[in-house]
Amino acid sequence: MASWETALPMDANLQIPLFFQPVYKEYVWGGNRFRQDFRRPLPPGVYAESWEISDHPDGPTPILAGPFAGLTLSQTIALRGADILGPRHDTAFPLLVKLIDAAQTLSVQVHPDEETAARWGGEAKSEMWFVLAATPDAHIYSGFRPGTTEADVCRALAQGTVADLLQRFPAKPGMVFNTPGGRVHAIGAGCLLLEIQQDANTTYRLYDWDRPDRNGAPRPLHVEQALRVVDWSATGSPVSRPAPPVRLPDGRLSTTLLDSPLFHVEGWRIDRPCDIENPSDGFLLFFALGESLRIRPDAQPAILLPRYTSCLVPAAMRHFRITPESAPTADLVVARLP
Repeated sequence: MASWETALPMDANLQIPLFFQPVYKEYVWGGNRFRQDFRRPLPPGVYAESWEISDHPDGPTPILAGPFAGLTLSQTIALRGADILGPRHDTAFPLLVKLIDAAQTLSVQVHPDEETAARWGGEAKSEMWFVLAATPDAHIYSGFRPGTTEADVCRALAQGTVADLLQRFPAKPGMVFNTPGGRVHAIGAGCLLLEIQQDANTTYRLYDWDRPDRNGAPRPLHVEQALRVVDWSATGSPVSRPAPPVRLPDGRLSTTLLDSPLFHVEGWRIDRPCDIENPSDGFLLFFALGESLRIRPDAQPAILLPRYTSCLVPAAMRHFRITPESAPTADLVVARLP
């Protein structure tokens, strides 16, 4: 038996929010907005991604405090799976929450969906982006133009004109982009995004703007794999149109941002104390947007959720009160399983 299994009391409280130590990724296209905009205490560097809540082997985020401090989600789930995930619990955490700071345009890339991952290997990865901030000219490349063929792409790769085949959409704060597996895409320079995705890290680079890595060498491409998994029919708009906000009986204003087969994402506006019963039979993922909030579980002290911070509400935390910390209103992005 592992030391963490013997050290953890089986009655340790799981009716409190769980906070995590982010894992930062220093890719060549990143910037400094986690330090500058979010005031995170990071040494100087080029930070492209912050993996906020992750149990993926490429970046597991340890729990920060409490009786579970230092444990990963998989270790906690091994002990208390139903308390974390609810009655549908499995042995793996199914989602991953990231922040993305694109100081430069990312590679033109694609991820497998469930069908192509099963056929060709890799991890199925669908994702959505909530635009937190964007420069005036920021945009998202998403989907080939209708009628584009594999031969067109191969010709464009040889000529360095792949961007001419891609659809381009302006990126403005508050916009939501849906990027299912199989849809070719590239996040444009100037975008600061919140990403909710499947727990996966398979990326096939189709084109990288002839950009060298930090050592001056070309970054590797995966053209054959990418062309295998591209969904050539994915040419509609990726922009999700949120439903009108609804005032719920518990007081919160709720807006459905994206309802996909893999994850459901809402926006909550808290403008008064709200006594909330967990609207899911499983976990909730919170990200506080512009202002801080207080979360008070039943019979527990209130816990601060600072702005630009993530937390996980376990399934066992059935009832809680949310209150704006100081501003009249506070906004959350909330994700859960469908």
